Amino acid sequence: MSKSVVACLEDLFFRSKIEATARHLNIPVRYTNAAGLAKACAEPGTAAAVVELNDECLAAVSALRATPATRDLPVVGFLSHVDKELARRAETAGVTKIMARSQFSETLPDLLMDLVAPGTHREVQDEPELPDE
Repeated sequence: MSKSVVACLEDLFFRSKIEATARHLNIPVRYTNAAGLAKACAEPGTAAAVVELNDECLAAVSALRATPATRDLPVVGFLSHVDKELARRAETAGVTKIMARSQFSETLPDLLMDLVAPGTHREVQDEPELPDE
């Protein structure tokens, strides 16, 4: 059974970004809302959760941490880089890694690989240089 990631987010842009990246890397992603996060994360084979940080998701992460089956599950949360108060509350709720949206986007392929297979690195081919005119 391959490891999967559970994603809880409302932003359709990030959902499509995650879907495309995960498909390219052959990583299964299951989507849920905040109310279903704990149940989805308790399913066998779940490697981690990725959440768009907001009040609903913070409550769901707190519930994850209170459940023995999901207490130690890695949770990556992303948010606007200016929302320092939300970042502080996310840390208190038990979010393992808190990232700005831009950092999340830039590192998404490596982040997903590390969540499902820690320590592995993806092979990246250099883009061929265009000839000088």
